[in-house]
Amino acid sequence: MSRMLPVLPLRDAVIFPGMVTRLQVVPPDAVAATELHLQAGVPLLGVPLRTALEEPEPSDLYDVGCTLRVLKAVRLGDGTVRLLLEGLERVRVQKARIDDEVGLVAAARPIAETVVEPARVDLLAQQLRDSLGALITDDKARPPGLSKIAQLEQPPGRLADQVLGNLTLPWVDKVDLLGNGRVDQRLDYAVVAVGRERQLRDLERNVHERIVATMDKQQRDYFLREKIRKLQSELDEGEETGPGKAAWDDMAALRQRVEEAGLPEDHLPEVLREVDRLSRMHPDASEYTVARTWLDWLLAMPWRTGKPENADLPHAKSVLDEDHYGLEKVKDRILEHLAVRQLNPEGQAPVLCFLGPPGVGKTSLGRSIARALGRDFQRVSLGGVKDEAEIRGHRRTYVGALPGRIIHALKRAGSNNPVVVLDEIDKIGRDYRGDPSSALLEVLDPEQNTAFSDHYMDVPFDLSQVLFICTANLADPIPAALHDRLEIIEIPGYIQEEKLQIARRHLVPRQRQAHGLAEAQLRLSDTALDLIIDRYTREAGVRDLDRQLAAVHRKAARQVVEGRKKGQRISDLPQLQKLLGPPRHFPELAERADAPGIAIGLAWTAAGGDILFIEATRYKGPGEGISLKLTGKLGDVMKESAEAALSIVRTRVADLGLSPDDFKGWELHIHVPAGAIPKDGPSAGVTMVTAITSLLTGRRVRSQLAMTGEVTLRGKVLPVGGVKEKVLAARRAGVSEIVLPRENDNDLVDVPAEVRRELTIHLVEHIDEVLALGLEKTESP
Repeated sequence: MSRMLPVLPLRDAVIFPGMVTRLQVVPPDAVAATELHLQAGVPLLGVPLRTALEEPEPSDLYDVGCTLRVLKAVRLGDGTVRLLLEGLERVRVQKARIDDEVGLVAAARPIAETVVEPARVDLLAQQLRDSLGALITDDKARPPGLSKIAQLEQPPGRLADQVLGNLTLPWVDKVDLLGNGRVDQRLDYAVVAVGRERQLRDLERNVHERIVATMDKQQRDYFLREKIRKLQSELDEGEETGPGKAAWDDMAALRQRVEEAGLPEDHLPEVLREVDRLSRMHPDASEYTVARTWLDWLLAMPWRTGKPENADLPHAKSVLDEDHYGLEKVKDRILEHLAVRQLNPEGQAPVLCFLGPPGVGKTSLGRSIARALGRDFQRVSLGGVKDEAEIRGHRRTYVGALPGRIIHALKRAGSNNPVVVLDEIDKIGRDYRGDPSSALLEVLDPEQNTAFSDHYMDVPFDLSQVLFICTANLADPIPAALHDRLEIIEIPGYIQEEKLQIARRHLVPRQRQAHGLAEAQLRLSDTALDLIIDRYTREAGVRDLDRQLAAVHRKAARQVVEGRKKGQRISDLPQLQKLLGPPRHFPELAERADAPGIAIGLAWTAAGGDILFIEATRYKGPGEGISLKLTGKLGDVMKESAEAALSIVRTRVADLGLSPDDFKGWELHIHVPAGAIPKDGPSAGVTMVTAITSLLTGRRVRSQLAMTGEVTLRGKVLPVGGVKEKVLAARRAGVSEIVLPRENDNDLVDVPAEVRRELTIHLVEHIDEVLALGLEKTESP
């Protein structure tokens, strides 16, 4: 055959000559090839694919195939065609290509069928028939295709093809056999394949018989044990000993423990029935281990075991002051809770949520609260949890099922009124396994947690006496329903004086003890601590400060061990540089804001707050108007703020001493450095207006001034959030003046008084006030 034939790609089955099979054709090209065969009578060429692709290329076809004839075709409503095909002749595929109308087409050359040794071929054919007959006789669930093949009288080559097409063989082997014209080789492979199939069926039958025999033995043992138990009860021998008596004593003790465990009265009969069922099981049975593990969990829970609470307010205050410096608002709230507990011991415990950047002491506050109250403390980390079963537990039907993290924490605590810190509640995920945040609603809601039901325990536990404390870095990721059940207490960060006291009272003594140093071997002056805080860290908390102090103590410990220094006092920057290297942070505001077009903004971050340099420049562009280019990985809100800022400046051309020509043929470029960090939010509006105005007027922005606020197209300055964090960040960066929206005046109450005294804070209502404060009076040279 030299003409081009339509190709039907075969993905799931290799069709041999003489083989009749069903096939559903889905791809459009294959349907087109089938229609051409049915309408024009052109032979159809079935070719196996190297990879099961939906739109195969000519290179994806094997070089062997089989011409096909459609015996029956059924067209379905979705455009697919269900075919009954018959293989005709094995062929070699050549010159495959893609036709625009039909799809894949190829030329086909018949593969001649050769018989090398006729006597051996006849012998192999008879052997194949015998093996096939034995397989059919042994296997009652034999494939129907093999039964028909065994009953037909057909040539050896066709017999081999029929058997090979109906056996489960590797894809590559089937393709090789399709292209093999040697009858003796195909028969040889078929004999081996049928023999292997018989061995597999025998193995499956033996395994099934062993399983049945084992089950019969377990049932027999069960009835024998029941008979022995009844005989022992009838003999009424009270002094017998042995394994049976020990097992019964164990069940009796288990039953007594269940009755004394303090389980809810309405669930106690169900648990006792499980004990009775356990007593009738053999210890080797799989259900015995599941039931006994469940009972052990029930008995390990502190159903009625609680620690007395220390409600002494002076003691609690001294513990909190001893563990944490500052955080007066948090301490006052805890003492208020203790006062309420004294007046109403049966009242519902609140669910506090400490919200703040990393390293401000949220988790350690929970530990201090537990110590002040005299309760047990447990921490449950929820960061990255996506499975609802982590909270509610797995149902006992699953293999390896266990209770959730809440029940685990109560078991470890050993009391029913511990302080449980749910850490990183804002980092809970969700996927197809459920929503853990929704499961937490029952845990944290005082109206529901009196009967918290864990899927594994299946017995409600009263969580109303547990004091839950949550921690989070951000409030936005917390689901609204969960947020509504929390009492948010913000911990924005520490000022430098507070960090100095924390380092002096807590961090330095802890690091000195951890590194085995005596006080005389390393002394850090307040000046050195101030330098570490100011020049080596830039954070809201004290976590990085703790790491830097650990580095100082490590190097000092090495010097002591090597005998280079027996004791040292660190009090200046050169000494610190020998231990910590060059400083990481510098007071560089004046140097970076020394040209027109640069303004300093204030931003809220998860780390507590930071300053942003917004830079603007311009250059000649190709158009008549002015175009805007934004860089620095800005979010959509910040991009819109830049566009609004440009519009505000263009509406004040006369007031700013500009002309329309300043906006013709220019391209304006606004960039926010640290381009690898995503930035977004509306509070950069006034800063962008100031930077653009500074660039166009040539007047520099005052280098010691930072600003924040959202601005409307009418020039009104709107309030923003995170004021305390932004003010503290400005103070850390060395800024002396801040511009804030007037409506944020009430937020300054949360700013420490010493910080307000150090900074000059300007409250503004209109963008004109911002420009009057921010731009220098005279143009820069």
